[in-house]
Amino acid sequence: METLLKIREGMQDIYSGYDVYIRPVLKFAIAIMTFLAINEKIGYMTALDSMFVIVVLSVICAILPINGIVAIGMLLIIIHCFALGIEVGAFAAVLYLAMLIMYFRFVPKDALAMIMTPAAFVFHAPVMLPLAMGLIRGPLSALTIVMSVLSWKFIQSVPETIEPLLNARDTSVLDIITAMPKALVAKDTILMVITFVVVFLIVSAIRKLLSENSWKIGIVVGAILYLALTMIGGNILGVTIDLTQEIIGTVISVVACLILEFFIFDAKYSQSEYVEFEDDNNFYYVKVIPKRKPRQNTRWIEDEEGNEIEVTEEEDDEDVFSGKLVEPSIEDKMEGIDLEQKLEESLQSLNTNENGYQNAGAAAGFQEDAETVSRTPSEAFSPDAGAETKRL
Repeated sequence: METLLKIREGMQDIYSGYDVYIRPVLKFAIAIMTFLAINEKIGYMTALDSMFVIVVLSVICAILPINGIVAIGMLLIIIHCFALGIEVGAFAAVLYLAMLIMYFRFVPKDALAMIMTPAAFVFHAPVMLPLAMGLIRGPLSALTIVMSVLSWKFIQSVPETIEPLLNARDTSVLDIITAMPKALVAKDTILMVITFVVVFLIVSAIRKLLSENSWKIGIVVGAILYLALTMIGGNILGVTIDLTQEIIGTVISVVACLILEFFIFDAKYSQSEYVEFEDDNNFYYVKVIPKRKPRQNTRWIEDEEGNEIEVTEEEDDEDVFSGKLVEPSIEDKMEGIDLEQKLEESLQSLNTNENGYQNAGAAAGFQEDAETVSRTPSEAFSPDAGAETKRL
């Protein structure tokens, strides 16, 4: 664990020091993977289905905010759908325009979830979406989950359902128009939307509890709840479920979310403390949970007599580790210090310094007046008086 903590600290230091260069590279990598996945699934526009165009668009996204990847990705989907058919393109334009308006109006900070949803489905780990979102976002992000699932289901239905209808001879325009909404209200889509939203809300509620390891508990409970709802809902709605694939994907999602929890919120619950203070108007009760950090060079140990002493790694290892390693609390460090006496001494010292400065200034002024009076009028107003004063 100590090695992992040091690796995490090192990665955070590198990112904080070179984030100006790291962020564009990450956005470029995310954009190129997203656009390649779109072209592989529905690459009907030949002009856009080339590596050169994908690289150019990814470079543009590296300069733009991350929401630019969402907007350009939706635009690519619409263009590919128009290349397949005017009816498909018109439906896709209406669908994604509505999604884009709701996204920028309500959840503009959920860009990464919208972008990484296809990757979660491709790796057969879709539950990663509600678990990860439940750990880092609030209840309003349920809208992001719904839009992400609907977008993926529509993309999946284009080559599987809509394209065969277009190639069929006896298919009318009405059949194509009615087939596209059916993909969004199919039984498996409804089951997935309900399951994802319920898991997301449960995980988000559990991780906000002030209890030991609430994030880990939320991940495990969410994974179990997902499997239970998927199997029960599949039996009720008559949806075929591949149980082995769902279990493997859930395990992968749990591991990924535990890694996310380690990098985002790794706290030392065992050393949590409650701090109470007040002002003229309010009482304050605050729970302080320290972050888990690698050991520093300075350590506190107990000697043979039970006294706590502070040592560093430069001291002799035998002397350092002969005692018991302890972590002193704030009360232990402040023990034996009379804060009122220290404050009174500081105020007395401040008053003494101010009085000393005033007395010194008064004495200097009195001495200067005495020297001026002791002179004769002719000496006081003679041209050499200023020079003589300077010499003095």
